[in-house]
Amino acid sequence: MSEIPIHIRHCILYEFQLGNNATTAARNICAALGEGAVADRTCRDWFKRFREGDMSLEDRPKSGRPLDSDIERLKVLIEDNPRLTTRELSAMLGCNQSIIDRHLHEMGKVNKLETWVPHQLTSNNIQQIVTGDEKWVPYVNHTRKHQWVNPGDLPEPEPKNGFHPKKLMLSI
Repeated sequence: MSEIPIHIRHCILYEFQLGNNATTAARNICAALGEGAVADRTCRDWFKRFREGDMSLEDRPKSGRPLDSDIERLKVLIEDNPRLTTRELSAMLGCNQSIIDRHLHEMGKVNKLETWVPHQLTSNNIQQIVTGDEKWVPYVNHTRKHQWVNPGDLPEPEPKNGFHPKKLMLSI
């Protein structure tokens, strides 16, 4: 049902008990309280509810998942793996991608591309680097992934996959 004040709901119930139809009820209420006080469709919805025997003027419980638990679960999922896409998150939480995107932005998260590092080098690897007059270039089409991070934070670096991909030699 629409969010209308309780006194207007009382007026709708009164019109229903007088035996008026929904259109007449909406017209009478708008004449008394001002144009646009209640829509004809709103009166029809409440009249249907009254005909079903539900004379309560309170809103019915809303269906759907509890929002707070979803937001907490979303926070945990993003902290565990910031590389998850909105599509993957929506599948995990069972809701729409646009809702996931809106909640991530409300949490202050932004989607940034991760930075590449050639390889995860240890201090021993760094000491063994030798330069020369030729260069071996890996022939791999890498794809970078987005991460959900806070606006001031940098995404986690990701080493390029495949330590021994196909290589080409370039003469310098």
